[in-house]
Amino acid sequence: MLTKPFLPVALSAIAAALTIIASILGLRDPGLYRHLTPERLIPGAISQDLVSLGVAVGLLALAARLAAGASARFWAVWLGLLGYLVYGYGLYAFETIINPLFLFYIAIFSASLWALLAFFARADRGKLAAKAPPRRLTAALFTLLIALFAALWLSILIPAMQTRTAPDAATIFVFDFGFVLPALAFAAAMLWRADPWGDLLALPLLIKSGTLGISVLIGSLLAPMFGLPINPGEVATYAILGLLPLALTIPWWRALTP
Repeated sequence: MLTKPFLPVALSAIAAALTIIASILGLRDPGLYRHLTPERLIPGAISQDLVSLGVAVGLLALAARLAAGASARFWAVWLGLLGYLVYGYGLYAFETIINPLFLFYIAIFSASLWALLAFFARADRGKLAAKAPPRRLTAALFTLLIALFAALWLSILIPAMQTRTAPDAATIFVFDFGFVLPALAFAAAMLWRADPWGDLLALPLLIKSGTLGISVLIGSLLAPMFGLPINPGEVATYAILGLLPLALTIPWWRALTP
């Protein structure tokens, strides 16, 4: 899939190593996030560290595999995990979570983003799918995610705009409306047309969406540890948002060229 994989693989390995350090330190001392993050978002910060640690370990294993030569399957998973780091640590960087790990957040975001750019500068899309993947089902799921997140974020943003009061973690709205939702829309359109771009983006976006959903789900379940109630409706919603995309990764993995 890449004729010269060294640069994107090396950058992703750097991002993964830094993430392991940052997430372990965050898990050891949740106080790093206090006074910088609203109390109700602290469980989400802990859950992000947990998921980020798993993602980073997976990225390091993939980097070793890809450096030795691997199939489109492994590159697609690599893209999804890297997308999670770009999103998660981009939020920390732009939200200016100024604690002793802030330079780690910037470095992880930068290394991950440049790894993605280096990949797309060298990628040969070619024929990625050896057999028919669930293109239209995936396109329908992406369309559903767009509708759900757009409705949810607008229900927060429109009142905030009317009262001129910035909501907590406002950068997430910029990331989602500026990058994530357009990427899902583009991928859905390409999948509906069976365009190779859809095949390239489907599994990474499913992994990114699924890991993020699981991270938020874990944060909701950790709420009682911080004196906050569990909201059953939120738990059910986040479970669906995390598990549905991850369930579709299985047929996509089988369909991609081994």
